[in-house]
Amino acid sequence: MSGLSARRSDVDAGPLADWALAERVARMIALRDQPEVTRSEVDRLRAELNDTAARADGLAREVTGLGADLPAATVRVVGRGAWLKSNLDSIAWLVDPLAAQLMDRSDVNRALARKALGAQLGIVFGYLSTKVLGQYEVLLPDDEVPGRLTLVGPNLIELEREYLPTVDMTPAAFRMGVVLHELAHRLQFEGVDWMRPTLRDIVDTYLSETRLDPDRLRTIVDRLGEVLRSAREGLSLRHFLEAVLTPTQRDLMDRAQGMMSLLEGHGNVVMDWGAQLLAERDASAQDVAGVRQALNERRRRGADRMLFKLLGLSMKAKQYSLGEEFILEIDRRHGRAVFNQVWRDPAHLPTPEELADPSQWVGRVSG
Repeated sequence: MSGLSARRSDVDAGPLADWALAERVARMIALRDQPEVTRSEVDRLRAELNDTAARADGLAREVTGLGADLPAATVRVVGRGAWLKSNLDSIAWLVDPLAAQLMDRSDVNRALARKALGAQLGIVFGYLSTKVLGQYEVLLPDDEVPGRLTLVGPNLIELEREYLPTVDMTPAAFRMGVVLHELAHRLQFEGVDWMRPTLRDIVDTYLSETRLDPDRLRTIVDRLGEVLRSAREGLSLRHFLEAVLTPTQRDLMDRAQGMMSLLEGHGNVVMDWGAQLLAERDASAQDVAGVRQALNERRRRGADRMLFKLLGLSMKAKQYSLGEEFILEIDRRHGRAVFNQVWRDPAHLPTPEELADPSQWVGRVSG
């Protein structure tokens, strides 16, 4: 496979999608129902999250054994609009070099395809921008630099207002849990030298196998007015989301399930390990283990479940818990050092069968 950098030489094909339309649709969805936040609340949130990241960084490194040589972690706190712009820019950087290759594979008008794909991506990222709390951005347009830890301030504030009054948890504990989870992803991708290339190869394969379906694209364009009205008025977007990805794309994402389950499960487990270490050192620290339950419950909600299913990511709560259970079972029976062998070689990533039966993985990897 030629890789992303090689494919960037195709500079004459133009964009794959209408990115201006994508951003316009996404902003309609993202900004229609935001929590009201004052400037002082934003400033306080940024200061507190920077302090949280500094404390969580050491905890995450210690409990994972990863990233000893990495520079100190920093956090970027943004609004939904900035999160959208960053992610759409990254997607454009990944897919635009493939525009000619993808469009030449199907009998589809390029102008129609760009508009349809822009609308689809706008719907997806607009919806996601209202749900994402944090993200470790791995594949950035300048892939010579490491990724970055980004937190979406309005979504954190909104969830804290809705959820924390119903449980015995402070905002500080909740934020510590979220940051520990995202810093685990930083350590996975920056502290394991083969993880980033492996992800990029998955993305390369995903994109190289993609086919544009003319019928799907024409349907989206024919109903574009309805899409925009739905986004503006807050109506259900389900029937539009159903046209986002092809069956081939969903099948390809299934191949990445083991890796995704492991990384997300590890992020959740690091919350617990970090909380335990924090409690050992500070008796007054509040347990952040409840954050994991809160986030898992959030993923069980119907809308999130529907979106992940339609995107073909299969990232339901069951898959998250499968990764957690795999790690915890190995840690309990064999110790963390045995589990840490997973980071030594890409061949050590668990198969779906091994995720369901950790003893198979232990037997294969450690004998």
